[in-house]
Amino acid sequence: MSGHADIQGRAPGTAIWLGGLACGAVVALATPCAVLVSLLLAPGLVAILLDRDAGRKPARTVLLCGGALVIDPLVTLWQSGQGVGAALGMAADPAILAACWAAQAGAWLFAQILPIVVRLVLDAAVAARAARLRAERGRYETEWGVPAAE
Repeated sequence: MSGHADIQGRAPGTAIWLGGLACGAVVALATPCAVLVSLLLAPGLVAILLDRDAGRKPARTVLLCGGALVIDPLVTLWQSGQGVGAALGMAADPAILAACWAAQAGAWLFAQILPIVVRLVLDAAVAARAARLRAERGRYETEWGVPAAE
């Protein structure tokens, strides 16, 4: 151990170990649920691995939208006896898989395009305001007889 601790008094890397322990417990205790969730949320898991953004906001958006559509299959799996075969069957159902993956793809696209759209809207608003202020300034210059600014 390096002797350093984070704010909460844990050694560095403790979060990784705790995450690994939690994943191991989920796989050992709820294997069918883990199989179903990992297959249906595969695009979100890939997004988490590939996202280099601080806070991983796009990946979190992808997982949130995918997670919303995983709840119903999980409830159905829970009520059907929680077999790995049932989990694989549900994950192989084109309607369930397509809905989950499409929601995640849409969330990723939304997270990538929204900042661009917001930037374009704000730039257009600034350009319109600048044009309006230039016109008003020109009106005041002619009204008051002030020479035009360069």
